[in-house]
Amino acid sequence: MPSDVPPNVPSEAPGASTRPLVMRFAQVVTGTALMGVAVALLINASLGLLPLDILHRAIGDRFGWTIGGAIIAVQSTLLVLNLALGVKPGAGTLAAVVIPAVVADFALWVLPAPQPVWLRLMAMLLGGAMFAVGTAAYLSAELGALPRDGLMVAIRRRSGWGPARIRIGADVLCLLAGVLMINPALAVANGSLGVGSVLLAVALGPSIASLVPLFTHRPQSDARVRGEN
Repeated sequence: MPSDVPPNVPSEAPGASTRPLVMRFAQVVTGTALMGVAVALLINASLGLLPLDILHRAIGDRFGWTIGGAIIAVQSTLLVLNLALGVKPGAGTLAAVVIPAVVADFALWVLPAPQPVWLRLMAMLLGGAMFAVGTAAYLSAELGALPRDGLMVAIRRRSGWGPARIRIGADVLCLLAGVLMINPALAVANGSLGVGSVLLAVALGPSIASLVPLFTHRPQSDARVRGEN
């Protein structure tokens, strides 16, 4: 359940702090729930997962956990690393550890896995779209970074590397670790690694970046100052 947010997404959404806290938390809950459904759709599509979800699935298979159990285990570990490195989590960070995991397990329980290729393709596209919308809604609430993003912030502070370099390195490590844990041939056979992995990796970042402003309310006073109608 990665965020795959591109480096050009602003760390603070304009007007986020002016919105009621209950509205922002509702965005977090809705966004993380959409991310959980998206993970389930991508697993059922069997056309490829994102790197961190490949690792989630590999760890779940290794220890006999559901995908939700693996998400909680991995994200909790990342959260502990964040704390150790001085990255302060928010309420949204904690929600992002639990809600997508619970929702993903429930969605996999109730949603049948499609068999025809065209239905699997539709599930993959819908899952990717839902993940982008959910992540954008979560980010624009500004209630804490996702655990992986917080860890990358800490790495950037200490290494001086650019965010794109860190993100690519993290994705490659997650993908290699997950595929090797599953077994490369089995990873392809069970749909963890596939064409969808490439399409999602390329499309999600720009999609999330373009969606974040749609969830960000800018007060009318700000708009007038800028000469907007």
